[in-house]
Amino acid sequence: MIAKGSNDETEARRHIALLQGMIRHWNVIADEYRDAARGRAQVSAQMQREADRTHRRIGEALELCDRLIDNLPPGHDMRRDLFQIEWALQALSESIAISAEQMGPRIEASRTVAGLRYLLSALKQDAGLGA
Repeated sequence: MIAKGSNDETEARRHIALLQGMIRHWNVIADEYRDAARGRAQVSAQMQREADRTHRRIGEALELCDRLIDNLPPGHDMRRDLFQIEWALQALSESIAISAEQMGPRIEASRTVAGLRYLLSALKQDAGLGA
């Protein structure tokens, strides 16, 4: 258990501040992923990989948050902050996972369109219509 004023409490407070900052950062990134998944921004396989990597990092942050909560005695004032952080991380995790999943069909569709454009261009050239 973490005693008030201990080094463990100082470390927990440091992690809380770090996690709060990361949540703000991940929210901005999650907005970009949502826009791409909904077709309001360009999507790429690289972006989907980044979304998956961000999702894993949020999972690691959730594990850290759980460990910190487990080490705090019931009623400790930092538990409230950690529960709020945990809720925000869970919401971000779900949102990013959904966005990454929705990117897949859009990436495949863009590949199909690119392939069809290439095929059409080749057919035009074969027919003597291409420049």
